[in-house]
Amino acid sequence: MKKIVMLILLIGLTGLSNVYACGVQGTAVNSDGSKIDGSGVVSTSWNSEKAYPKNGTYSLDLGSSVCGEKITVYLDGNDGHEVRVDGFATVNFARR
Repeated sequence: MKKIVMLILLIGLTGLSNVYACGVQGTAVNSDGSKIDGSGVVSTSWNSEKAYPKNGTYSLDLGSSVCGEKITVYLDGNDGHEVRVDGFATVNFARR
C-alpha cells in the first residue's frame, strides 16, 4: 500500500512540472475606450499563435519554451510592445 501511495505522488508531481507554461494576457480597447470584442487579433514574434480579444480581454498561452524570453506582442500586426515573458506577462492595448 505504501508503494502505491508513493507511486501516485511521484506521478502527480512529475505531471505538474509539465503543466507550467508562459504567455501573454491583457486588455484591448478601442481609441474611444470601448472594449474590443472579436474584431482584433493579438499575435507575437514568438510563433504563429493568435488570440482574439473577447469583451476587452485576451490570453495567449505560448508554452514553456518561451519562459524567460523577450518577445514582441502586436495588436492587428501593429503597435508592438516588447516584453520579457516570466509566467504570464501583461500587455494592454489601446487602438489608435
